[in-house]
Amino acid sequence: MNKKLKMFMRGKGVSMLQELLQRMGYPMHDQPGLFGVATRSAVKDFQSKKGLKATGDADEALLDLMRQNFAAPATDKKAKAKPAQTPALMPASQMQLDAITRLLISKGIFSEEELAKALSRPQPVRITQPPLT
Repeated sequence: MNKKLKMFMRGKGVSMLQELLQRMGYPMHDQPGLFGVATRSAVKDFQSKKGLKATGDADEALLDLMRQNFAAPATDKKAKAKPAQTPALMPASQMQLDAITRLLISKGIFSEEELAKALSRPQPVRITQPPLT
């Protein structure tokens, strides 16, 4: 990416920026691939937290800093208390899924027969992009 990403821009670069911001815990209410108010707000917040001038524009250096920040472990107490990812993006282990399933069955949300029937149905294939590194 050679150009700065800024308000009203569209494209793959903006989509990558939004995905990175979302993984860092910023809510993305803009249309995917459109650099809108929520994207600018998140960029400005990140810039402020890093002691940078809060322009709301994102260049390659800022994206590199975001990638490093996302990969680096939290060092202060506030960052440790707040996870870098939103709970919806955090992968669950098989043990956690099994525990949740047992709990739902015990609460009567669904029966073991309903679970077996659902598991026997063919599932659609979901194609996703590889995570940013």
